[in-house]
Amino acid sequence: MNILEKSGLEIIAKLMAVSGRTAPKSGGIDHVRIIIAGSREQKSIAATMKKIGEEICRKLSDNKLGKAVRLDWQSDARTITESGLLMLIGVEGRKILGLNCGGCGFPACSQMLKYPRVSLAESMLSGPYCIFKVMDLSIAVGSAAKTAMEHNVDNRLMYKAGVAALRLGILKPCDLIIGIPLSATGKNIYFDRPDKLEAWKIIKANKNK
Repeated sequence: MNILEKSGLEIIAKLMAVSGRTAPKSGGIDHVRIIIAGSREQKSIAATMKKIGEEICRKLSDNKLGKAVRLDWQSDARTITESGLLMLIGVEGRKILGLNCGGCGFPACSQMLKYPRVSLAESMLSGPYCIFKVMDLSIAVGSAAKTAMEHNVDNRLMYKAGVAALRLGILKPCDLIIGIPLSATGKNIYFDRPDKLEAWKIIKANKNK
């Protein structure tokens, strides 16, 4: 990617940040955070994604499925490395509105807050989360991706990148993050990946057993 294209990506990433910031928030309360990862952070996230894929592979009893999951994570990690920029959008998912709506799986907000967090050492995410904060993140991410699309920037929403960022302690105090890698090349690097397609063919076949 040349200097002109890199500069264009940086401008559009900033416009995406504006779109994410101005996206509607539940109750008008904003707990969304947005950053453009530095090159060192981007490399660390890609390396951590590969590591997580290896860990999941070792935990699975089905060797073929394990290898497919590892391949899936490795494929996404490679595209993070190849991307011109990586945007991270996160939210403080344990903030509550006090509506006791039950969307989090508990009858009252106070019960959700008393429930111990899932440890990142045991799982990929550290819920439970307030459903409204999850929606706030979804709307912000969608608004940012829409801006990328309108400016012809190839992008992909990646929860895996967010999982890796959480493990690395990036974008604190957010506890739920989505990564949006951006690319400006002659061919969209996020689609038509034979390794990912093969991995998901195996994963889907396993689900149907």
